[in-house]
Amino acid sequence: MNFTSFHFLIFFFITLFIGHLLRNKTRKLRIFLLLASYYFYGVFKPEYLFLILLSTLYDYIAALGIESYRKKKHKNLFYKYLSYIPDKIWLNISLFLNLSLLGFFKYTNFGLEVINDTTGLKHTIFYLTPLDIILPVGISFYTFQSLSYTIDVYRGILKARDNFIDFALYVSFFPQLVAGPIVRATTFFKQMEYPKKITFEDYKIGFARIITGFFRKLVLADNLAPLVNTVFANPENYHFIDLWLASLGFGWQIYFDFAGYTDIARGVARFFGYEFEINFAYPMAARNITEHWKRWHISLTTWLRDYLYIPLGGSRVSPGRVYFNIFIVWLATGIWHGAAYHFIAWGLWQYVMIVIHRNYDGSKLQSYLHTKIPRLWEVIARIILFFSLNFGFIWFRAENLEKANFIIGRLFGFDNINKSLSFVSDYPKLLYHDYIMFLILLWFYEFYMDKKKLDYFIKDNQKLILLLSIMVFMILIFASPDTPNFLYFQF
Repeated sequence: MNFTSFHFLIFFFITLFIGHLLRNKTRKLRIFLLLASYYFYGVFKPEYLFLILLSTLYDYIAALGIESYRKKKHKNLFYKYLSYIPDKIWLNISLFLNLSLLGFFKYTNFGLEVINDTTGLKHTIFYLTPLDIILPVGISFYTFQSLSYTIDVYRGILKARDNFIDFALYVSFFPQLVAGPIVRATTFFKQMEYPKKITFEDYKIGFARIITGFFRKLVLADNLAPLVNTVFANPENYHFIDLWLASLGFGWQIYFDFAGYTDIARGVARFFGYEFEINFAYPMAARNITEHWKRWHISLTTWLRDYLYIPLGGSRVSPGRVYFNIFIVWLATGIWHGAAYHFIAWGLWQYVMIVIHRNYDGSKLQSYLHTKIPRLWEVIARIILFFSLNFGFIWFRAENLEKANFIIGRLFGFDNINKSLSFVSDYPKLLYHDYIMFLILLWFYEFYMDKKKLDYFIKDNQKLILLLSIMVFMILIFASPDTPNFLYFQF
C-alpha cells in the first residue's frame, strides 16, 4: 500500500480510529495493529505474507532457543526441548535463513548473471536463463530488522520476547515495514512496555512530519522525476549538459523521495505512540562524505556499523585491516541496495570517497585551508561533496553498468556531444533554465532546514501553521495526480 494513495488515507483513519477505541486494551490493540499491518503488506502481493511470517516465526523461536540454552530452569517442555540446541547454532541458522531468504529473491538472477559472465556461458547453449522472480516489497528491511533482534538476544543486549504477537508486531509494524527506517528491537519494545499517553503534542508532531513528508515526495522529488526518467532512459539522445542536469536532479530526487517516506512513517508511528529515530538529518548540507553518511539513511549505516563493521574489528585493528573492513561494509551496502554490477560500483565509489577523506582529514592541507580560507573552504567543500555524491548516483540510477559508464563518459566529453537540448520542449511546466533554478533552490532549502530544523517550527504554533500551510498549498498546486511509487520500494 502506497502512502500517497487514497487507499492508505482510508486505511490510516480507520486504523487510527479503532486503535483509539482500543487504547486501554493493550492486548487487543497489539493484535489489531498486527492484523492491520499484515493487511497493509498483503495489498502489495498477498502470497508474500508467508515470507514475512516465516522470518518472524523462526527468529521468534531462535531467540527463545538462545535463552533456553543458557538457562538451567525452564518453564515447560517446549523451552526444555529448545535448550538442547546450542545458542550459537540457533544464531547461525537465523543468519542462514534470513540471508537465504533475501538472497534467493534478490540475488539469484544476479548470481546467474555473474556465473554466465565469468565462465563464458553467456553466448553458449549452456547459458543460465534468469528465473521469473518478483522481489517482495520491503524484504531488505524486515529481514535486517528481524535478524538484528536475534543477534541482540545472542549478545545479551535484549531479552527474548515470550509473546509472539509482540515480536510479530515489531517486525511488521506498518509505518516502517516496506522502506524503513530499520527500527531496533531495544527501541520498539521499550516503547511497547512503557506506552506513553498520546497527547495533542504527539498529534501535532506526527501531522507536521506527515505534511513535510508529502511535500518532500510530491513537490520536490516527483517534479524532478520526468527530467531524470526521460534522460536516463535514453542517455545517448542527450547533450552532456542534459546528463549533468539529470544526474544532479536524481541525487535530490532519491533523497527527497526516501526522506519523505521516512518522514511520513515517523509521523504515522507517532500517532500510535511510537517514536522512531530520525533517518535523514539534512545530509545534503554536510561538509564531507563522512559527515554525509552520519546523516543519510542513519538506520542502515548504524545497522551495518553495529552488525558488520564492529564484528569485523572496526577501527581497533591495523590501518590496512581498517580499510579492508570499510571496503567490506561498502561492498555490502552496494549489494544491499541492488543485485547488479552498477550498485556495486556505486558502493565502491562511496568507499573511494571515504578513503580520500580519511587521508585528507587531519592533514597539512586541511589545516592550511581551514586556517587561510575557512569560510570559503566551507562552501567549496560542500560543492565538491555535492558533485561527488551525484556523480556516484549515476551508477545508482542507470539501468545497468554499461549505461552508467556511457553517461559518465559523455559527461566529460568522451562521446559525441553534438546533441541538442531536445528535452526542453517536452516539459511545458518547467523550462530548461527553471530546472537549474529549481536545483539551486533545493540547496538553499536544505541549508535553511538544516539550520532551523523542523523542531524549530513545532515549538512555535504560528510558525508551524505558516510552514505547513505553504507546504499544503504547494502540494495542491504542484503534485501530480499520477505520482510514482516511492523509489526505495524496489530495494
